[in-house]
Amino acid sequence: MIDLHMHSTFSDGTLTPTQLIERAKQNNIEVMAITDHDNVDGLKEGRIEAEKKGITFINGIEVSANFLNKDIHILGYFLNLEDEEFLEWLKNLQEKRQNRTLEILKKLADLGIDISLSEVEGEVLGNVIGRPHIAKIIIKKGFAVTMDQVFDRYLGDGKPAYVPKVGVDMVEVVKKLKANGAVVILAHPHLISHPDDTVINIIDNLIKNGLDGLELYYPNIALRKKNKLMKIAKKRDLILTGGSDFHGLHRAGIDIGLGNISTEVFQKMVEKKEKIDKNRKNI
Repeated sequence: MIDLHMHSTFSDGTLTPTQLIERAKQNNIEVMAITDHDNVDGLKEGRIEAEKKGITFINGIEVSANFLNKDIHILGYFLNLEDEEFLEWLKNLQEKRQNRTLEILKKLADLGIDISLSEVEGEVLGNVIGRPHIAKIIIKKGFAVTMDQVFDRYLGDGKPAYVPKVGVDMVEVVKKLKANGAVVILAHPHLISHPDDTVINIIDNLIKNGLDGLELYYPNIALRKKNKLMKIAKKRDLILTGGSDFHGLHRAGIDIGLGNISTEVFQKMVEKKEKIDKNRKNI
């Protein structure tokens, strides 16, 4: 089995990279990728531990972008971590995340929920602040009981304290990942909160700029939606990938390896990566 989408404490997961590897081993995972939001800080630790456990490890990332004030998430695989230009670009993304956090805290204050930046930073084990870190403090302060309540009331898309990720264009993200030599995948396209026609336009636009595939092996995706997206992918010769999108305690009922994804999916990715590297050499 494989699992190509999970998050550690270096973004908004609750397990360290080492703990993710241990859980993956327990769940009989043969190939895995850690895909923290907008950073690669946990990959070295993950790779070292995966090698000890005999698990094939892929350098991954999930980059957040914005289109018409809606979040678009893009996955990159087989990252080159020696690419200084790419790493500097990621630092700039993290600065934008920090500004977003401050805006969210201001909106919460307007709602009567006072949370300081230092309180949020106290919840973060890595370098990246995510909404779940803010959500944990909202729960501690008694304004909600569960994560779902926090997002339904305050932090979810369109809710009173929601702030979209601005300033990072989805095409820019794809181009930066392609320049790094990555295999680029549109994450959970069925969750994009745009009409179906708009989602198709997004896919076609990203294909023009180097998109390689869609993430369709994903927990709880409706069969009708999955089949429709599969037809789109087949018509456009896109590869299909998948993963649990495991966040630890932040996503109840989701575990590493959920979906029993075949290693054949990984083989398609390897073939795509080989083609990318061959084309880059010929340029």
